[in-house]
Amino acid sequence: MKYTDFKNDLESGNVYSVYLFEGEDVFFSERGISLLKNKYLTEPSLNLAEFNGADALISNITDSLISYPFMAEKRFTVVREFYPKKEEENELKPFLENPSSDMMLIIANTRSCEVFKRYNSVQVIDCSKADLSLIARWVKAECSNSNILIDLESARFLGEYCQQDMLRVQNETQKLCAYALDKGEITIEDVTEMVNRDVEYKIYEMTNYIGRKNFDKALLVITEMIGKGEPYQKIITSVYNYFRRLLHVAISDLTELELAKELGVKDFAVRKMKTQAGFFKKKSLKLAVDTLVDSDYRVKSGLTLADNEMWLTIFKIMTE
Repeated sequence: MKYTDFKNDLESGNVYSVYLFEGEDVFFSERGISLLKNKYLTEPSLNLAEFNGADALISNITDSLISYPFMAEKRFTVVREFYPKKEEENELKPFLENPSSDMMLIIANTRSCEVFKRYNSVQVIDCSKADLSLIARWVKAECSNSNILIDLESARFLGEYCQQDMLRVQNETQKLCAYALDKGEITIEDVTEMVNRDVEYKIYEMTNYIGRKNFDKALLVITEMIGKGEPYQKIITSVYNYFRRLLHVAISDLTELELAKELGVKDFAVRKMKTQAGFFKKKSLKLAVDTLVDSDYRVKSGLTLADNEMWLTIFKIMTE
């Protein structure tokens, strides 16, 4: 069930004893937990237990699940980042197979966990990254609530700048609304000026331009990074790390989940990299990685200056 479907389901009065919010966008899982709390939780100090799955004892979780609610309809047990081992699953099994209607277990995980999906009592809510069209509509609605105008193109641009991270989109939208309070409108120029792109996004953006043979824009991104104080050596290293991942994604037979775990990134990032890798031939990606390794060695060995080497390397990647 998508997060939007979950909201509609909740408004229709449907309720389950076990919810699994699963996906890399914590904004949606935390919003979902808040919606459930607001609708069904009373006396939180008496009827709410929250745990971090990495630190919590399974006995504390199961004790909470067998405790009766105090002068309330339901008792809540919320566990974040909970990936139970076999023995822990066995402890939870009686509740998962036959959950009590006056108890609610909520699990919020950024990674997939097949353990819970084996039980019919568990309602899974997909909290993966929202697509840009949905984010653009959300931004437009939020701005409208503050009597601020923004067109869909600018709202979509904001989503791209924030790498579709809804928590960041929310914070940047609030900042832009405050900035535009007097003039009553947010333009694409305001987004460009007010929203900071991190190095990772800039490397992604530059690679996108190179892959599409839009070299002028790629050079503008690099010039902007240098203008904001990014060291030349760091740019070489960052571009190397990114192209190394693209090559790995291009030649690997692993699933997106397996790749995400191996590369230490989110599933969403792997999907983006797969798209970008498709802009290049595998041979070109291998040559780019080899070129960047050689450049990094030459700079660290004192054989050349970082600024000269960085530009020569980027130009070589563009022409391969």
